[in-house]
Amino acid sequence: MGVPANPPNPGDRNQRPPRPDFKAAAAKLGVTEQQLKDALGVPANPPGVDRPNPPK
Repeated sequence: MGVPANPPNPGDRNQRPPRPDFKAAAAKLGVTEQQLKDALGVPANPPGVDRPNPPK
């Protein structure tokens, strides 16, 4: 349900975890993306979503 089939290697700490695909999950459940986010308590603007990747 919106989760990658092949998650990243857990030993790689430099890689961000993949963001869930709420749109796909909502479609499978027959609800809107906003209804799903509201039900899960997802904040409107999760921290770090609109920020560029920090320099390495």
